Amino acid sequence: MERSEILLKPGQQIKPYVPNEVIQDLLLKLYNLQVISVEELNSYDDRNFHIMVKEHNCLPDTEDVCLDGYVLKITNSLDSKACNLIDAQHKMMVYLDKNGLPCPKPIKNIEGKFMSLEQLENPAKSLFLENNAFYGNHVTGKHIVRLLSFLPGNILYSVPYTKDLLLQVGELVAKTDLALMGFVHDGLKGVDRIWNLSAVPKLCDFIYVIKDDHKHELAMEVIDNFKSHVLPHLQKLKSGPIHGDFNEQNILVKPDENQPGKYVISGILDFGDVHFNYYVFEIAIAICYMMIECKTMDMLDAPGHVLAGYNRLRAIPDEEFVLLKDCISARFCQSLVLGAYSFSQNPDPYLLITSQNGWQCLKALWEYPKDELYKRWRLIIEDYNKCL
Repeated sequence: MERSEILLKPGQQIKPYVPNEVIQDLLLKLYNLQVISVEELNSYDDRNFHIMVKEHNCLPDTEDVCLDGYVLKITNSLDSKACNLIDAQHKMMVYLDKNGLPCPKPIKNIEGKFMSLEQLENPAKSLFLENNAFYGNHVTGKHIVRLLSFLPGNILYSVPYTKDLLLQVGELVAKTDLALMGFVHDGLKGVDRIWNLSAVPKLCDFIYVIKDDHKHELAMEVIDNFKSHVLPHLQKLKSGPIHGDFNEQNILVKPDENQPGKYVISGILDFGDVHFNYYVFEIAIAICYMMIECKTMDMLDAPGHVLAGYNRLRAIPDEEFVLLKDCISARFCQSLVLGAYSFSQNPDPYLLITSQNGWQCLKALWEYPKDELYKRWRLIIEDYNKCL
């Protein structure tokens, strides 16, 4: 498979059309499960559903029974061409779970397989032709269908961000990076996707969706800076398999049993962006999303707490540290531009979550002097180190 086959192009519609009756048919056909309830979960390009079923013992492997329900994942038309990549996602979830990082578990279908390629048809095809604006955000064709165990908990987005919780996020990212240093899978090789941070220069193909002149100019500055200040230095940086999307929706927390009113991280979700890339990208991505929803402190201090947690387990080399502002800003830009593009194709309010605070955050970060910013973050890290 050529790399370009799974690289999103402007105007390309990849999100599946999946009405409720199709969900019920797929669960019965592939897993012999009868659906009791269906709740759609947020997703950019796939369709994900939290499913509760009538009887769990219909599954071929009794170890797969999940009383909290399951997540039915209908993969977008691009990633459905990359079966080996999906297999890598499954293997990575199992690998991390065995290494003490709770993840959803892939469930075997009645044929003993973890995925199936299914033809999905739009029953209102004639209406699609008459009203492209309504059905234009969905595509029919072959899509990978799979089932995962549902991991209970609260998403990080739903709880107040404390210094301790941000510290835990940093530790989680470092634990994941360290654990994945021992993970090998051919499906991670040559993965070229528009959401990889290394694909930031390709945002120029999508930036036409940003109509505001000031925002457009800011985004172009960030993209050009990434080209000139990050890309030339990548070859000397450390790399490995990464999760690729540690955002506020993909980290689960639960109440801390020992400290009422506090939370501890309890799981990792959404492995749709796993690939082989630089560790500085992984921590920069996490920091970007922690800043966006940080209301309990100055959002420019939030990165220091995340970095302090990360640094406890994996010391951040100077050659990575000096690129942090550039990479964090690039992720902001990537999320804002691609979020706006996805919304233009599929007007789902979820796709604009980043934009609610993101442009303001990016502007504040971009305008703050780099040396002063790094000094600010290093002081926070040093304060934590003194307490060890």
